[in-house]
Amino acid sequence: MDKFASIRADISLTETEDSWEKICRGIVSFSEFIRASSTNGTHEIITKARELHRPIINAMKSERTRLSGPAIDLISTLASELGTDFEPLLHLFFPTLLLLCARTSKVVVGRARSCILCIIETTQLVTVIPYFIQAIRDKSVSLRTVAAESTLACLNSLNPPDLEKEERTKDIEAFIKMSVRDANAEVRKIGKQIYQAYELLLPNKAERFVL
Repeated sequence: MDKFASIRADISLTETEDSWEKICRGIVSFSEFIRASSTNGTHEIITKARELHRPIINAMKSERTRLSGPAIDLISTLASELGTDFEPLLHLFFPTLLLLCARTSKVVVGRARSCILCIIETTQLVTVIPYFIQAIRDKSVSLRTVAAESTLACLNSLNPPDLEKEERTKDIEAFIKMSVRDANAEVRKIGKQIYQAYELLLPNKAERFVL
């Protein structure tokens, strides 16, 4: 059995009291496989991550933090190694990361938040922004807070020419309007910071924007 076949077999197990540690070992081994393979190109990594995305998502959602943690870290590894090539995997994993930000566990929320910020920083993909528009409408305060922090991170770290495209500026302006009116004071505070960052980054666009 080749190395990846063994990884696939472990990650694809159904989680039980007896199997979760083996799933976890498979996930850690897959992270190591990704790091070792990235120098040979990204196609193989993307193909294998797609193949295993369902069991990886199941592990991310696990109530066992000793399993969900390494699974979330795996997504950070994928983003860091793939960079902009992470885009074909964004729609597979990003919605789950946002869902985890609505959990009651501060540990899980913290890990998911860190992973989201890692994706923003390492992939430079502006296509993350529409996901935050959906999240700011959620009833979960922790999710709305992470969405606001992440949108601010986008304005502070992504390429301005990508952000100033009309579709993206509409998204940013829609997010600002919702966040500054949010029921939660922390979200409103970050919403104002997003607006200030928007004014600095794209003054011509901000000049025509009415809150």
